[in-house]
Amino acid sequence: MCRFFNIMSDNFSNISDIIGGNFFDSKKAQIALKHSTIFSFWAQIVGKKFVNLSKPTSIRNFKLHVSCENSFVVQELMMYKKVLLKKLLPYSSALGVEISDIIFEYKNWNSNKEIFQAGDDFPDFYSNDELSKVSVDLEAFEQVFKNIENSSYLNDEQKEKFKNKIIKLQQASKLRFL
Repeated sequence: MCRFFNIMSDNFSNISDIIGGNFFDSKKAQIALKHSTIFSFWAQIVGKKFVNLSKPTSIRNFKLHVSCENSFVVQELMMYKKVLLKKLLPYSSALGVEISDIIFEYKNWNSNKEIFQAGDDFPDFYSNDELSKVSVDLEAFEQVFKNIENSSYLNDEQKEKFKNKIIKLQQASKLRFL
């Protein structure tokens, strides 16, 4: 459980508490969904300058691994590491994922370049029309949405994007298992 969990709210529920076994039998699928949700907010975390020069690739041992285009990007992002961790906190905490460090790497950029350019980031792989045909029980997310609304870390636009992304992820996961 996230060590920052109690800082945000004493009665906070993880998304995993709500969707738990209802939609995923596999623990790996639950973890992958949480990680892909965090990755989908990378543009908001890192900003326009670095969004096309860096991509999160994995979360291992409480460390977010980020692939960067070159060593200059790595150096510049290293200077902003504390700021990025602070921006990452509301997203990771809401998902119950602890991230205490960010590791920037440039050596694997070319091997991941095709994956990054594919444009099939989950749930963006599906069209809005396909996603809109899938119903989601919003009551199941009521507590999560309430805690997002009460979050002092996010502005109103970020709160709305976070809630919409959660809904889209749930719709996409249902489509994937149809």
